[in-house]
Amino acid sequence: MVIAFLFSVITYKKYRHTPMKILPIYLGLDTFVETFCFYYYRSGNVWLFNILTQIQVNFYLIILIQYLKGIQYKIVYYLLIFFNIFYVLSLVLGLNKFFEETASYGYVTGMLILLFVLVLMFRQMLEYENINQLTRNLLFWFCFSLLVFYATSLPLFSISNWGNVLGEFRINVYYMLFFAVILSQLSLIIGFLWSKKKYTY
Repeated sequence: MVIAFLFSVITYKKYRHTPMKILPIYLGLDTFVETFCFYYYRSGNVWLFNILTQIQVNFYLIILIQYLKGIQYKIVYYLLIFFNIFYVLSLVLGLNKFFEETASYGYVTGMLILLFVLVLMFRQMLEYENINQLTRNLLFWFCFSLLVFYATSLPLFSISNWGNVLGEFRINVYYMLFFAVILSQLSLIIGFLWSKKKYTY
C-alpha cells in the first residue's frame, strides 16, 4: 500500500482533473492506519479497521458513481445509501461486535455492491473504448485492482469464524489474501505508470 500511495502522488498530474484525484488521500489514510496498527497498535484495533472498511467502500463508490449516468447512477446512489444504513444497523443490532470482531456482514455487503458496480464500469468502458485506450486508462486499472482483491476475498470474508470453520487451512487463506493484495496493488501501480493522460477521464 505504501508503494501504491507513493506512485499515486508521483503520477498525480495525469489524473488530477478526474474523479480519481482524491485517490492519494485514501491510499495515504490506508497506509497510515495499517502502518500505525502494525507497529504501535497491534491489539484491540479491530474497531479502527471497521471504521476504515466503511470509509473504503464509500470512497470507492463515490469515485465510481461519478463515471455513471442515468439509471446506473441512480442504482449506485441508492446502493450507497443502503450500504451505509445496513453497515451501521449490523453493528447497532449486534450482528457483529464493533470493538471485538470484524464487521463481516457489512463488509461482505459492501464487497457484493462493489463487485456489481465494477461490472457496470467494465461494461461501460468496453462500450466506449478500444483495447489500447482501455489499457492506457487509469480507471481500467483501478477497477481491475478492486476486482482482483474483492473477487478473491469475498468467499473468504463470507466465513465469519475462520479458525473454527477452516482449521489448519486458514494458513492457506492468509496466503491467498496476501497474494490478492499484492496483485491488486501491482495492478494499481501498473495503472499509474502505464496510463496516459489523454485516455484517463
